[in-house]
Amino acid sequence: MTLNSSGPISLGGSTAGQSINLELGKSATATVSLNDTDVRTLAGVASGAIIVPTNFYGKSNVLISITDQTIAGYTVYPDVSETAYNLGGVAGQDGKVYSYTTYDGYTELEQWCTPTAQASNYEAFVTITSGYLDAGPTGSWVALNVSRQWFVSEASSGNSRTCTFTVQIRKIGTTTVLDTATISLEAGVF
Repeated sequence: MTLNSSGPISLGGSTAGQSINLELGKSATATVSLNDTDVRTLAGVASGAIIVPTNFYGKSNVLISITDQTIAGYTVYPDVSETAYNLGGVAGQDGKVYSYTTYDGYTELEQWCTPTAQASNYEAFVTITSGYLDAGPTGSWVALNVSRQWFVSEASSGNSRTCTFTVQIRKIGTTTVLDTATISLEAGVF
């Protein structure tokens, strides 16, 4: 969730959007101080005076972070080579990024949403900059409440297929892009 952009803000309490404790994932009645490290981090004030409510307006305890990735996979003919970029995991949304290649399977690359339980509140937009994707949603915002995957595939001996695209992430219902990365995929058959 995100703290309100105006109106009351309090350290404790059970009202979502107003309670700093709830935003930090604590109970409404947990002991809390303006000098606590997590409270200062949320306010964006490392030292000195914190102004309540101003320093907390619109703040969120969720961190969104994706990095550029290059994922390449190769097979020997007659096998098919597939290479993929996955936001969310194999069995459902888990707030992590995975690569996939035919022989290596899925490999965790990074955590894009912290805490991971918040991942379903976000959406992604993919724009192809070069090459061709065999599958994966492009050109529109898609909710990340399920695992999303983009991949290239090659079946012909001596050939490879590549695709480079950008992926953007934002909170559902907003227009602010929180992070962007460039992804390069290559699948080849020898």
